[in-house]
Amino acid sequence: MKEIIIWPVYLDVGKSRKEGRKVSKELGIKTPKLKNIYNILIKMGYTAELIKNKSYPKEPWETVGYIKVKVNDDVSKTELIKKICKKVNKKNI
Repeated sequence: MKEIIIWPVYLDVGKSRKEGRKVSKELGIKTPKLKNIYNILIKMGYTAELIKNKSYPKEPWETVGYIKVKVNDDVSKTELIKKICKKVNKKNI
């Protein structure tokens, strides 16, 4: 098992790749909320921990928080982020 950190900016369609977005604009989410991402991870069966009052390193002036997710060693961060985006986008359709 390993832990992956998920910051909301990783999924944010309003951010550029340089600002931290990890998925394509087609997959991205408009203004992702930490609690929503957490709830989706729990529904997907992952063990996750919500960490509030932390700032994304590229934006230290803004407190957004992040999520620590326990995954199997064969799951990549990008793969997990894409799965989250697909679940959110499916729900919004």
